[in-house]
Amino acid sequence: MIDNIIPNWCIEDFHNLDYTLCTHKDENLVNRYLHSGHNKENLSMYKYHLPNPMPKCIYDYIIPHFTFLNKVAPAVNYFKPGQYLPLHTDLYGKYIEINDVDSKNVIRCMVMLEDVSPGQILQIKDVAHCKWKAGDCFYWNYDEIHAFYNFSLRDRYAIQITGVLNQK
Repeated sequence: MIDNIIPNWCIEDFHNLDYTLCTHKDENLVNRYLHSGHNKENLSMYKYHLPNPMPKCIYDYIIPHFTFLNKVAPAVNYFKPGQYLPLHTDLYGKYIEINDVDSKNVIRCMVMLEDVSPGQILQIKDVAHCKWKAGDCFYWNYDEIHAFYNFSLRDRYAIQITGVLNQK
């Protein structure tokens, strides 16, 4: 599923956050990629997440677009050129612990903060997305395989939204 939030944020609000360098939490998966020839330095991303204070636009403008989700948790993902997270599924460990939810009920969305730069790719299952506009939202369910690649010459910023569908 793809939809769009009309951009109403200042990208500079995301440039100087206190990001943490990280890789996927599944050490076995990371080791399989490293063993096959991937470089650990590139097999990474920068993340800024709760309980850190988020830019005001996330709470005032972006999260209100997700009324169909409960227990919404934002994070900011930042990939420098050359960084990527190859095919994986998310573990949701801290989110599940804090929110006491079953991983099978978790939905994740990536809100792109800027128009794509050639070489930036988001893959969900067997579909590669490489033509997004600022505000485009890409969704996947808890167990869907996906990947992020920044083979461009520009940084890539996105807001990761995690939540569970409202009960009907």
